[in-house]
Amino acid sequence: MKTTLLTSPAKINLTLKVLNYDKLLSKHKISSKVYLLKLSDTIKVSKSKNLSIKYYINKKKIIVQNDIIKKTILYFDKKYGTNSKFEISINKMIPIGYGLGGGSSNSASILKFLYKFHNIDNKNFYIDAPNIGSDVLIFYDNYPKVIDGLDKFKKIYSRKPRWKKIFLLIPSKKNITKKIFDIYRNNKNTLIKKIFSQNDLLYSSMMFNEEFQNLYNFIETQKDKFKVNGMSGSGSSIFFTFKSNIAEKSLINDIKSKYPLVRIEKSYYFS
Repeated sequence: MKTTLLTSPAKINLTLKVLNYDKLLSKHKISSKVYLLKLSDTIKVSKSKNLSIKYYINKKKIIVQNDIIKKTILYFDKKYGTNSKFEISINKMIPIGYGLGGGSSNSASILKFLYKFHNIDNKNFYIDAPNIGSDVLIFYDNYPKVIDGLDKFKKIYSRKPRWKKIFLLIPSKKNITKKIFDIYRNNKNTLIKKIFSQNDLLYSSMMFNEEFQNLYNFIETQKDKFKVNGMSGSGSSIFFTFKSNIAEKSLINDIKSKYPLVRIEKSYYFS
């Protein structure tokens, strides 16, 4: 086979509400409105005698803990009796560990590739994706979606967002998803209710990550400049869109000056 090039888009959670904790699956169920972005990882896949998976950032090889691509392939081979041997290289453009879904997106891209390569019906994606990871199902296609629980979603076909260009702020300190959910679970009946937010995990992120808290509090003082703003997933990335080009230029310069360690990414939604 020739080398196959796959793309894995990032996502943002415009809203995120924690529904309950599924003890059987050891996972939290959420309700969320999700949009996919053109900010994407690229994955190269070629046939090989052995399974090899390598990750890169700016052409520098990195080590990824809990490799979800490997998990995806092992799950697939066990379920379908296949023997998937590929050389896979992933160029990471989506920041890792910031609530933007890069790992889940990588898993979905590989899963769809495996269905095609092994001539297996891709409708199995709806069954397999939740067994691999909570967010993998989101990346079945590029439509915006409303997620309900772990394995249900509906596409939003007609409602385009009020924005096209979006900015992401990436603090130097990332969040740890498990710890963010633990903080939420331990405080949801008291402190969490003090903050009304589009994301139930916002306060947990503030408790865990002081850099994020300072940055988000500053962004909140500038809300009159935004159409939309919030935290994606379990953080610590912050997204926003501007009402005008003038507001965009002045605030971006202000952020660069006040928070030199914060990375700024510009992207667009899939239209």
